[in-house]
Amino acid sequence: MIYIVKTALVFFILGWSLFGMWLVAKYAVLFGPHIDDPAESVGARSFGVTHIGLVWFGFFSLATYFLFH
Repeated sequence: MIYIVKTALVFFILGWSLFGMWLVAKYAVLFGPHIDDPAESVGARSFGVTHIGLVWFGFFSLATYFLFH
């Protein structure tokens, strides 16, 4: 049973890493100035980037922790 869980965690980490690379590759489109809302501030965009980055890092950290314990 433990090998099934560890294998699932490895696949999750691989998929999560690919998702992170996709976020970095599409950075300008996802986190750049919004065409429909030109009044959006740089602070609002940086808050969104920080939030998404911390959520990504948090899930990656938790999966890595459970993989090795």
